[in-house]
Parts: sequence; structure tokens; C-alpha cells
Amino acid sequence: MDSPTIRAFPELFSKSVEAKIYAVATRDYLSQQQQGPPKYHPEYVEPGGNGSHPYTFTQSQFWTSGFFPGSIWLLYERAKIYGVTSGIVGLEEWLTLAKTWTQPIALQAGRDNTHDIGFLFMPTFYKWYNLEKSEEARETLLKAAGGLASRYNPFIGCTRSWDASGHLLHGFPKEEKDKHFLVIIDNMMNLDLLYAAHYFAPSAQSPNLEGMATQHAVTTWKNQFRADRGTWHVLDYSQPASAGTPATVLKRWAAQGYSDESTWSRGQAWALHGYAKCAEWTSILAREAEKEGSGKSNGSGNLESKDGKFSGRMDFVEHAKAASDYFVKRLGDGKEAVPPWDFDCPRPSDGSLTFRDVSAGMIAASGMLTLHTLLRQIDPSAPPSPYLSHALKIIRATLKYCCTPPARFIPSDQMTPSVDLGEGAWDTILNQSTINYNEHARRRWADVGLVYADYYFLEVGNKLLEMERRGWIAEEEMKV
Repeated sequence: MDSPTIRAFPELFSKSVEAKIYAVATRDYLSQQQQGPPKYHPEYVEPGGNGSHPYTFTQSQFWTSGFFPGSIWLLYERAKIYGVTSGIVGLEEWLTLAKTWTQPIALQAGRDNTHDIGFLFMPTFYKWYNLEKSEEARETLLKAAGGLASRYNPFIGCTRSWDASGHLLHGFPKEEKDKHFLVIIDNMMNLDLLYAAHYFAPSAQSPNLEGMATQHAVTTWKNQFRADRGTWHVLDYSQPASAGTPATVLKRWAAQGYSDESTWSRGQAWALHGYAKCAEWTSILAREAEKEGSGKSNGSGNLESKDGKFSGRMDFVEHAKAASDYFVKRLGDGKEAVPPWDFDCPRPSDGSLTFRDVSAGMIAASGMLTLHTLLRQIDPSAPPSPYLSHALKIIRATLKYCCTPPARFIPSDQMTPSVDLGEGAWDTILNQSTINYNEHARRRWADVGLVYADYYFLEVGNKLLEMERRGWIAEEEMKV
């Protein structure tokens, strides 16, 4: 395929990317259970190791479990929709692997004890429905959204994030959850699920899922952003018994960042990405409302055409811009375009960073690409937004400094391809992510390979292909 995007960023679409995902998908499915679907899902890779860097797995109910099957769906989408594939793994095999790794997550659809339902179901069942129009996927997604909606408190205007916290300074047991209503900035990403469910079955939704998601975004902007548009990670609200008693913020603190008053880079990335998606969804739903009764809903959750005018909430666009501006302001050039794990973490005397967080960079870059497309919709005649160049700067730095050694497919007499993971045998595409390095965390992980860093790396590639297809990006804009 002759593509300016692929010419500009060949590493995003290399055979190595396919090989790493395929190796984990086939090897670990067969090794962990010979019969039936996988019970565990990849989460992170430790930087040490005796010559190899395999994934550490976690149970399917953990919040990161949707990202590896989601990565397979992204490669399937890349091959099916954009025709970008090495051809070594066939389309049907990608589809089979995607469904195999996705189906165990269906058991989580009835949960009402976590806000992370969006992270579990949007990369998986949402993609499955979009690409295959599976009614099973649609029904599962709607059931999952019901669990998330049950965590919404109308007197606060937010969905609850955590029922308890193991934080050594601010934590509390589940038995005390009536005294606390925690909302973390990550929750902006789970609003996707409420919007998507409203889109797929608007007449069946009671209460109004779109209204819940929108109000959560409004409340978060009001209370979780500082004057400089940096974010707090965790807010602890009081719980009023009626609408006549306003909720108050009891405490603002950090569970994963450097300190309570610092700006955790991945939290800022969740915020900017979340507001860009909220803006996109409100536009999609507004267009659907205009067609009420026409029976013309496309049911895809995607922007309908490159000529579609933005019809959503401009305040969410402005919030995404403000959060992005803060993020970019705190970056530098070269390797400094890969964000630190916290924008305010101490630096050694030589000015270097203790740890970076590649996942924050990939989440932010993906969100900025969405923001760029929205701004093109708002005014197609305007000059390219700065958010495209900001995203590409982060992507270039990540490709230069944070990729693990490449993998390759090797000739094999077997029915399925074999993979050589290369030097260090890394399961992940990227390294140098930080899960949590807060001094009061029960456990700290840094400088790791991380499943959602790879997921957003793949998402960035697919978004660039989509932007090229729709004419939202020109070849000269992708040049260094």
C-alpha cells in the first residue's frame, strides 16, 4: 500500500508490531489453557530478566485486561479497513484471536463495583460490534454500561471510581465507602461506554446515559482542574442525601503521581483524551438526534463522513485544548518529548529524569489526533491545528527512544507462523512506562513495558490511517 502515513512512520506499521502481538496471542493462549478461552491477560513486562522479557499476566477482571485483545482488534481493523498488513497472518486468524481473547471479558459485564468497565469493554466488545456488527457484542456492551451507570450519583454529578483505596496515606476500607465518594481523572475515559450504549440503544436507556456522561465531564472540569489546567488525580466528595444539599470536595490527592499537588502525566493524558472523546460523542449523538425517526442511524459510533459538521459541545473541545496545551507546555524536545512519569517529579542534578511514562505520551498523542480531527470538522478551511504537530512530535520521540528490539516472523513448517522476538525477547512493543511510583503506594512499578502503552501506540497508527483516508492530514504535515 502506497501511503504517506506509512512512509512517514514505518515503525508504526512494521512486521515487528504484528509479530509481537501475534507471538503473545498464540503462545500464551496455548500455554495457559489448552481447552477453552484464556483466563489471564497480559499487563506489564519487567525491565530486568534473564535474557527475556515476558508479560506478567493478570486475571480477566483487572482493569487492564481489555487492552491486549483490543490490540488484536486494532490489527484486525488495520488489515480489514485499511488494507495495511504484512499478510503473514490472515484476516480470519486475526479475527479468531481477537474473539478468543475478548470472550472471557464478557463475564465482567454485570459488574457494578468498578468504573473501569469502559476500559474493559470499549477496546473489545465495542470494536467487535463496529467491525463485525455482532449482536452478541452489542448486547454485552449494553449490559456493561448498565453496571457503570449504577455508579452514578446525581447529587454529585459523577460516577464513583473506587469503593475503597489501599493507599498508605489516604486509603480506606470498603466498609467506609459511605464516608467517601472517590472520582479519579482516569474516569473521563470510561464515559465512552455510556455514550456508546446510548448511541446503540437510545430509546432503551433509562436513565439517560448520555446525560450521565456529559454531567460527569462538566463536574470534573469544575473541580478536578487547577487554574493552570493541570489536573488532580483523586477527588474525595461528600455524599449529600438530597439535591438540596450540594456535594463538597473533602480532599484532593494523588494515588499514582509524585505528590498531591503535582500533575501526574498519565492523568493529564487521560483528561485531554477523555474530553476530546466526549466532544466527539456529543457531536455524533447530536447528529443522530437530528435524524430521529428517519431510521438512518449507522450504528457505528464513528464520524459519518469527512464533510460532517461538528455538532457537539464546544466547551468540551475547549477543555481538551486546555488540557493538551498544559501537557505540551511541560514537554521538551528530543527525548524530552517523551513525558516524565509526573511533570513535577524531582530531577537528578544532571537534569535527567528518574523515570518516563511512554503510556502517557501515547494516550496524549491519540487524544490530540482526535482533537485535531474535531477542529477540522469545526472549520475545514482553517490552517492545521497545532495538536497534529504536537502528537507527531511525541510519536517521533517514542519511536526513536522507546521501542524494544524488533521481532520477526521466521519460516516454519507449522500451520501457524513462528516468531523470533529478537534481542531481549520483549513481549511489548514499547518500554519505559511507569504504572505507579507514588511514595505511599503499596507497590511501585516503573520503567516497564505496558499493555496499554502498546494499545494506544496501535490506536495512533490506525487514527493516522483514518485521517489520511478522510483527507484530514496531508503528506507535508507528516514530514519532520
